[in-house]
Amino acid sequence: MPDAVTASRHRSLVARWATILLGAFAAVLLVPAPALADPPGPTHYRSSVTAVEGPDDAAAAIDAEVIGGDAYLTLRVPAGTTVEVPGYDDEPYLRFDANGTVAVNQRSPARWLNDARYGAADVDVPADADAEAPPAWEVVASGGEYSWHDHRIHFMSPGLPPGVDPAVDAAQPVLDWAIPMAVDGQDVEVVGELVWHPGPSPVWPGLAAAVALLGGIGLARSGRALVPALVGAALLSGALGIATTWSLPTGADIEPALLVLPGTLLAVLAAAWASRRQHPARARWLVAAAGIPAVVWGLVQVGALTRPIVPGPVPVEVVRASVALVLAAGVAAVIVGARALLDVTRASDEVGESSS
Repeated sequence: MPDAVTASRHRSLVARWATILLGAFAAVLLVPAPALADPPGPTHYRSSVTAVEGPDDAAAAIDAEVIGGDAYLTLRVPAGTTVEVPGYDDEPYLRFDANGTVAVNQRSPARWLNDARYGAADVDVPADADAEAPPAWEVVASGGEYSWHDHRIHFMSPGLPPGVDPAVDAAQPVLDWAIPMAVDGQDVEVVGELVWHPGPSPVWPGLAAAVALLGGIGLARSGRALVPALVGAALLSGALGIATTWSLPTGADIEPALLVLPGTLLAVLAAAWASRRQHPARARWLVAAAGIPAVVWGLVQVGALTRPIVPGPVPVEVVRASVALVLAAGVAAVIVGARALLDVTRASDEVGESSS
């Protein structure tokens, strides 16, 4: 009878920890997406401002720049200057006041269409958003700087643009664009170009996969190096997430996973450290569970391995190396967790066989 009770306890333990690990995996995968669905991410496209055309005094008064490859147009307006940016139907859309206040017209269809990369295909424009309706201004920024996703500066399809051949290892032009605006009442156009860039050498994905797999196996075998590796992964991924988020100007969307996942990893490791003396078994399981947010963070950033442009101030080669290292630590923890589950399962089966 005691053997049967022990076997039952083993099976219960396996079920409990399998549920916890699966629940943790589901939780980090279901990190809520940002309210505005176009955070800058790795891409093949670079959109850039080539000129500001118009009267010299008006054109020189503003500073325009594209950030995140082709994700956002940033406009900087000095104090004392006013700018009005129309939407796609020439309706009032954005207003930069002389005191630095920036306001968006909530009744502009562009305000809602710009919430998703492909516009009307992914968003529902409210019934009261009408290009002919009187503006309903809402202040969104101060300091005379604001960024917004503008469909005029990028290609409006997830497929390749016509004329772009991915087999050609060279930058290829996609389109020329222009955005009209009024600067102190004078007509100005911010003009630019969109260019598709080929991906990096396939050596990068292969090298990252090798580091993640072989490094993970090596860390899992070493045992003592696993926790320091996970702490390093948390600090590295967190630093990259903070640097990328901090570099985004007002109005740009953030990718919450870049901050939430490293925080989750640190929290799980802290719980493991707190449990290490009174509940050493629990601490070991928590260390294994810490691999899940590390792996998911690496998967969120895996586009950096195959795309040439990665938003943020960190060099793309550093991001790629970081993805490989964080994945290695995460894979190691997952291997340790899987091995522990197998050990408990085998022990349970052995006890069950002996009791029978």
